Amino acid sequence: MHSADPASSPDPDQADLRAHVSRLRELRPGLHLHSEDGCDLRDQTARAEIDAGLRLVVLLEGRIDVSYGLTRVALSHAGAGASAALVSVAERERFERRARSGVYSRRVSLGLTPAWLAQAGGGDGAATGLQRFMHEHLATRHWQLSPRAAVIAEQIVHPPGLTPLLQHMYLESHALELLGEALATVGDGEAAAPGASAAGLLPREHQRLRELHAFLASGQADALSMDAIARQAGVNASTLQRQFRSVYGTTVFEFLRECRLQRARQALERDGITVGQAALLAGYTSAANFATAYRRRFGLAPKLARVRV
Repeated sequence: MHSADPASSPDPDQADLRAHVSRLRELRPGLHLHSEDGCDLRDQTARAEIDAGLRLVVLLEGRIDVSYGLTRVALSHAGAGASAALVSVAERERFERRARSGVYSRRVSLGLTPAWLAQAGGGDGAATGLQRFMHEHLATRHWQLSPRAAVIAEQIVHPPGLTPLLQHMYLESHALELLGEALATVGDGEAAAPGASAAGLLPREHQRLRELHAFLASGQADALSMDAIARQAGVNASTLQRQFRSVYGTTVFEFLRECRLQRARQALERDGITVGQAALLAGYTSAANFATAYRRRFGLAPKLARVRV
């Protein structure tokens, strides 16, 4: 499911990623499970390429911060109960996980390939909402887990002591039940899960948001106000913010900031521009403020990412 970036010398971040991958369990072809309960030992940013499919992230306690391409999924418990996010990865994409020393998380992650979903019946005509969601690259749904699903996730993290065969069956049955709630959040009408915040948008509204998403990612909207961006989309600002968050799990300006930082990182890594030039590219007038934002986002100082050319 993951393929780590190659490295010519030992890389602690990639070693951690390989350790993470080694804990993945294939419940059946195309259905992968990973669960964890513990603290990160150090600051790190692990990166990999992932194949197309659906990604479910469930946070029971603590914090987790990951990205699929330009879509960031940052979950925190904050006393509000277990939370979850479902992300559609419609094409091969870059994955990042950011960890901070001493930060605790108890979580479950599930990965589903299109082939598994098709075999399970995800390709039939009744799953219109799911099919639309699967074809929207980096579309995201966030919701508070139902009490029943939270119990199931806890049991996945700490399963009973069983023989390998019985434990595998135990985990698979629990994973399928957890997926039932997740996939219902992108189903049609009454299929929505308890507590789900499904977008409920018309096809033309989804198309408009996809076009806007591409426009924002292109950099053409970097200098525009929220009202100007809303006019570009043909709706008012409050409607745009609500719809954009429901589909992509972030605000318009948070997405713009992420795009600018990503472009600055690429220019540092590929073109060897100066940190000052990267700061301007990211929309910062202060190189120091840019360096702080860059370190917070990517886990290292921008000067360390710069390629000398």
